[in-house]
Amino acid sequence: MSGPASAPILILDDVDSTNAEGRRRAEAGQTGPLWIVARRQSAGRGRRGREWVSETGNLYATLLTTTPKGPAEAAQVTFVAALAVADLLCSFVPAPLVTIKWPNDVMIEADKVSGILVESGAHEAGGLWNNAQQ
Repeated sequence: MSGPASAPILILDDVDSTNAEGRRRAEAGQTGPLWIVARRQSAGRGRRGREWVSETGNLYATLLTTTPKGPAEAAQVTFVAALAVADLLCSFVPAPLVTIKWPNDVMIEADKVSGILVESGAHEAGGLWNNAQQ
């Protein structure tokens, strides 16, 4: 078996940003797949460089991977990830309470519980942040 489900997992106690760590590793030649998980982020960020408050106890993860897809197809990863997170949450809370604020936020009622940030360069890195405590 290969792919994200069987990728090695690197667990860090503290990192500036799991996406930034993924980018550094890609620039150093790693191609993945590799999950980068942090217990805490000191400089988490969202789309357009917005700050993402990264409290201890939530889930911060980035999947470093490569794809043969072109930029237009690779951009769809954000939508697919949002759908996957929403589908997973429906296993725990009533489905009508789970919504997606397109393109990258997953909500339970009015609360944002997940944000997805996909960045690309020589290698694609996609970050997933879940507010598990909210």
